Amino acid sequence: MKLARYRQHFRAKVIPKFYSAKLHIALFVFFEVSALVIAFSFVSWSLLSPLWVLLSVMWASTFLYITHRWFLHQKVPGFHWAFKMHHWHHTFYQAHDMEYDELNDVYMLLMPPWIQAIYYVVYLPLLAWVLSFILPVVFVPHLVFTLTLWYGLYELIHWIEHLPHTHLIMRFAWARSMKHHHVGHHHPKFKDSRNFGIVEPTQDYLWGSKL
Repeated sequence: MKLARYRQHFRAKVIPKFYSAKLHIALFVFFEVSALVIAFSFVSWSLLSPLWVLLSVMWASTFLYITHRWFLHQKVPGFHWAFKMHHWHHTFYQAHDMEYDELNDVYMLLMPPWIQAIYYVVYLPLLAWVLSFILPVVFVPHLVFTLTLWYGLYELIHWIEHLPHTHLIMRFAWARSMKHHHVGHHHPKFKDSRNFGIVEPTQDYLWGSKL
């Protein structure tokens, strides 16, 4: 009942009245699909492409882990707003109740639309431009394509991790495994020290934070 009251208060005081989960989801899908198509068009596929993609996955996985562990779970100067928003997420979705009650509750599940827009419209193009002066030209499009795909997987798998155990997709072993992994992260005893991987748990094994 305490969590139910918190969620009710949060919906009334924090989630904007004009917020629409359907529009939020539609904007994310539009950004993700558009970015994938554009990034794909710049990739020159070759026999070395699997290597470039693998290196890009390592980059994306490490970046996500570091961001989650040290920028969302610690108060870093200039990023207090990120810590606060992530604290809301952990308060809204707790280990004993990870599922959302209504569709608009994805307000605290997906990244905010403005962050999504910055990632796709500003961060990725700027990163590609800067890295084109540093890294092999053939590698950069592979990296941008992989980062785009990885972010889409992040949002999708994070959503899956907050679905009920009775959901159809939980018939798949990987979905149950990742949900179990993420529930451990939402436990109040471990939320700041364990299971920071969202898409997959490799980084938690590497950094010694696997629960």
